[in-house]
Amino acid sequence: RLNLLAASKAETVLQAPYLRKEMFACCCTDVVEGDLMFQDNLVTAEAVLRPSQPKQAEEPAVGDKEAPAAAGAVEAGPAARIFEVDLDVENEDTCGIVADISCDAFPIIKEITGAARAWNNACLMGQEIKVFDRILKVDGEAVTSSNVVDKLETKDLRKLKLTLKRPVETEVVLKKPGQIGITINYKNSSAAIWMATLHEGLTMDWNAQNPDKAFAENDRIIGVNGAKNECRACVDKLRENGDPIILTVLRYS
Repeated sequence: RLNLLAASKAETVLQAPYLRKEMFACCCTDVVEGDLMFQDNLVTAEAVLRPSQPKQAEEPAVGDKEAPAAAGAVEAGPAARIFEVDLDVENEDTCGIVADISCDAFPIIKEITGAARAWNNACLMGQEIKVFDRILKVDGEAVTSSNVVDKLETKDLRKLKLTLKRPVETEVVLKKPGQIGITINYKNSSAAIWMATLHEGLTMDWNAQNPDKAFAENDRIIGVNGAKNECRACVDKLRENGDPIILTVLRYS
């Protein structure tokens, strides 16, 4: 475990005890830079429910989008929507969903293959399964990051009903002075970094001024100042501590 506490530019405290186990390696880094705490937990926690297929070149479709907004703008924003899909999984080993279970709060979709991709090819517009959709229920039963893998097994099934929640993609411009006011977390298997905690700062100011577009714990950050859809690139941009800070966030509330 590597703990790096940067209390100021002039003072750095480094503590580096390491723990190694046979056939398993875990590296965890907590970094405090100004007001922003990074918790980089490099432990694979991904549920792969179907062998990966070659990724397409185009950027994956994500949540419902809304227009960019500057800090201080007050207007009603769309809410995350819940919908259901019925997958034909007869003669399929899995439903074709790769689930990201790296965040304990809830699982999201990381990759779409097989039966899930077939659904997307045949469904009505607006009913497609997308990367970052939250998995709420499987066959009517609520799921968590700890049990979703088992629930998505399709052995001896002909149909599988998924209840999903489509996040809303929101872009916000945070202008200084002021602290960002978030703690972020991610793992090396995560589809995106997430807001672990919110505290006093620009993000809480945004929430107070925009209650219909407020960010919440476990919302995903998929873009920071031009970097998008790559955890480490987004973290690097946050560490640059630029002004303004342009965040692209997927809101699940």
